[in-house]
Amino acid sequence: MRGRPKHDRRRADRKVFVFRERRRPRWRRWFPFILSALIALVAPMIAYGQTAGDSLTLAWTDTGDDSTIGTATQTELRLFTAPITLSNWDVATMVPGAPTPGPSGTAETMIVRGLTNGVTYYFAVRLADEAGNWSDISNIVRWDWSLDADAPSAQQGLTAKRTGGTVHLSWTANTESDLAGYNVYRATSAGGPFTRINPSLVTGPIYDDSSLPASDLLWYAVTALDQGGNESAKSAAVSVSGTDKFGITLLPPYPNPSAVGGPVDIPMFVTSAPSGARLDILDSGGRRVRRFDLGSLPAGNQEVVWDGKNDASLQTVPGVYSAVLGGHGLTGIVRLVRSP
Repeated sequence: MRGRPKHDRRRADRKVFVFRERRRPRWRRWFPFILSALIALVAPMIAYGQTAGDSLTLAWTDTGDDSTIGTATQTELRLFTAPITLSNWDVATMVPGAPTPGPSGTAETMIVRGLTNGVTYYFAVRLADEAGNWSDISNIVRWDWSLDADAPSAQQGLTAKRTGGTVHLSWTANTESDLAGYNVYRATSAGGPFTRINPSLVTGPIYDDSSLPASDLLWYAVTALDQGGNESAKSAAVSVSGTDKFGITLLPPYPNPSAVGGPVDIPMFVTSAPSGARLDILDSGGRRVRRFDLGSLPAGNQEVVWDGKNDASLQTVPGVYSAVLGGHGLTGIVRLVRSP
């Protein structure tokens, strides 16, 4: 009879233990930590959503520190409530945090925040090199809070004509009311790659390319941009022969040999003299002693007269010299003998 009360106490203890386990589930001890983690994850998304309505993403392509060559050192993105020009560039608001330029052709993007809905903004970019030389203003992007996703139509009627060291391009102007300008692309093969060659937006339907690469065939294409930054598809590409790039032919000099202290005539036939064409007089060690600029020579029979002096106007010594043609793919050489 004494063991019965003892047995009942055990059953009572077990019931109490089970009752407590049901009233306080174990997962509830972790609930505050789960809730804190969810808040931490959601908070950034809430903050972004609150600012997305006053933001705009802009994109552009870097040019080099020497037109399409090299890497610029500084970027400035500015905004204004009127179309941006060079005359009002300094009063336009500079947007902080512009990316450091990459090599020419690098695509850049930047988010501008804090804009006021309903206000029309204009944006433009300029780049500078290490010497503090600033580029022209890029095309102007207009933002009036209505997203324009329609690109201009592709260019028609693109033609290319080469004269000496310059290729003259022209095309039919686009008629879109929000047209901002054009980009010109060049390649050395029909399949590309095509690289943009204009350092700033071209505002009219003509362009002269006078920085020609050493290639026997060049291909060009043009695109149009609107004020919303939308770029059209490339026009049909056109090609230009490079066979006329050797526009100067050296002829035999006279007298040769010639006496030191006397002149020597170096005749040449010019079909076209590209900018940068030159004639260098080199000594027997390959050192330049005199340079003549040929870029202004008209077409036809021409000649350069060397009086035997160097660039410092000092008389050279007897020996064997070379007259070397160069610049924009020009080649040619004649030997000059100067006797005592």
